[in-house]
Amino acid sequence: MNEQELEQFLATITPERIRQLVLELEPQQPKADRGTVPLWQILEELTKDLPITEAADQSPVEMRLRKAIIDAVGQIEGLTFVEGDG
Repeated sequence: MNEQELEQFLATITPERIRQLVLELEPQQPKADRGTVPLWQILEELTKDLPITEAADQSPVEMRLRKAIIDAVGQIEGLTFVEGDG
């Protein structure tokens, strides 16, 4: 994935898209974790169809994607990003 492709992909990470993903993924959480969706699960869902297989390629993409997701969550009323320890 080159820089232009990455920028185009990051542009698709909108508050609406993240909100929809959270609404889809939250009911799949174990009962004790309902009301939450781990960031890793959102990352996994967003990157599952991307043509990146090497860790060296995946890491920079995920770092920028993490920031885009956190920024999007900050724009969604009723959602809060909570930094975990895992």
